Amino acid sequence: MKKVKFATLAVVALALVFALVSPVMATGGLTGVKITVDPGHGGSDPGAVGPTGLTEKAVNLRVGTVLKNCLVEYGYATVQMTRTTDVDVSLADRVALANNWGANRFISVHHNASTDPSVNGTETYAYYYGSSASFDLRDKVHARLLAGMGLPNRGALTAGFYVLKYTNMPAILTEASFISNPYEEARLKDAGYTWREGYYIYQGVADHYGVAP
Repeated sequence: MKKVKFATLAVVALALVFALVSPVMATGGLTGVKITVDPGHGGSDPGAVGPTGLTEKAVNLRVGTVLKNCLVEYGYATVQMTRTTDVDVSLADRVALANNWGANRFISVHHNASTDPSVNGTETYAYYYGSSASFDLRDKVHARLLAGMGLPNRGALTAGFYVLKYTNMPAILTEASFISNPYEEARLKDAGYTWREGYYIYQGVADHYGVAP
């Protein structure tokens, strides 16, 4: 009898340890939510280019794909990607894809650049005249990016970017860091680093909807 009790306690202890160290498990809190993920640039448009040649379009696609996977696997959301490969997609086509699909939210993934290589930091945008839901999504995602990436806070901002202005649903655009910064470019080459960035954006979306990430 004592052996049985000991074995039971051992199983419980192992289960608790596994729960503490295991990856985040799916919660399904975003079931039924339709989200368009827009990896910026692509094809003939590389976006910003880092000091050693890393292109923004490649980083955007990597982060956007992670975001899509997190939304689907952890949140059970339904996700549309404006591109899944290195192809040209016009701004008008990106907007049309989301509007015609009836997306509930639109998230455009970008990375910033400056002529000053020392500049780095996180910015997140909503449209100038966006809805309160747009501003809330922006603020929640921005907070998660700041907490997770630990970069200077350059603000939760507004802008007139095409994909923010012409989408019918609440929309944001992330500029998580500066690819023009040599140290940051080196980190953006690391798949683990960009995975975490995508996950932080997902966490912000979950916070926006009031569900556990």
